[in-house]
Amino acid sequence: MSKSKRRIVIKNGVITGFSDEVDFNSLGITEIARKRVSHIRPTNWLMRQCFRIIRSLVDDKSKVAEWTRHWECSWTVYIDDKTYGPFNSRQEAIRFEKEEIYQQGKLHKSIS
Repeated sequence: MSKSKRRIVIKNGVITGFSDEVDFNSLGITEIARKRVSHIRPTNWLMRQCFRIIRSLVDDKSKVAEWTRHWECSWTVYIDDKTYGPFNSRQEAIRFEKEEIYQQGKLHKSIS
């Protein structure tokens, strides 16, 4: 099994990374600011609306949120005002999303 890339940037005392790759809580940091720079949603309009409604009603760490992450459908990546995809799986979309965010230099920018 291959290890996935993990990216973390530390610049001017600010630690930046993907929340699923860095356990910020275990670093003993007293102040955490989270900023979402992208979204991954189903490509199909009806599924996307259901996804958005469900995800607006439940906590991101809930079993229902986890269930929505495993829908077998095409997925689209939204970064700023651009869309990418469709991708055949959410994992494929996530791999693309992370690489694109990194290539755009968004991990190096301040989270102000």
